[in-house]
Amino acid sequence: MTAAKTPPGLQLPGTQIRLSLDISETESPDHFTFAARPAAKEADRSWRIHGDVYRTAHGLMVKRVEVDTDPTGPDEVTGTLMRQIPIGTILDYVRGRVSATLAEDLPGAPAAALAVSAGRTAMTDDFLRDVALAYLRETAPGQPQGATGRLAVAYGRPEQTIRTWVARARKEGWLGPSAKGRAGAEPGPRLRAE
Repeated sequence: MTAAKTPPGLQLPGTQIRLSLDISETESPDHFTFAARPAAKEADRSWRIHGDVYRTAHGLMVKRVEVDTDPTGPDEVTGTLMRQIPIGTILDYVRGRVSATLAEDLPGAPAAALAVSAGRTAMTDDFLRDVALAYLRETAPGQPQGATGRLAVAYGRPEQTIRTWVARARKEGWLGPSAKGRAGAEPGPRLRAE
């Protein structure tokens, strides 16, 4: 996986400071690193944050964070700075980048989206795989909110049905665990095995 920059707008909560974020894979497919720092136009800021994210049985988790500053610069590591660092947002970008990398290699429309007929849909492995891929594509970085609504239109089914399908894809191992209160997912063990 190549390093990825965040789209414009990753901003520290309660400040005007925008961050530049790099996300990289390591030799292990279950270990990712990140590094963030104030964007170029914020050059008077002299701190940076970096750390490790690991895939666990409960999904991706931040396992190490380091914050440092330029010893000759004006910034220091303070409680205020630590509270402003958006660890959850950084983790969301890592999760999205992992999913987007997988989605980049996929065909345009999952076959199941084209083959859904009226009535009860059989929850075959192929169908759940395609639902998982469609969901990953719709929740990738840069996609607007409302993934289940877009999938409801694509499949011609109510949003609640789409949520049920996504939950079933998680249960069957096609999608990884969800982050409470956040849309999106990471590839599940069955999808990563392919």
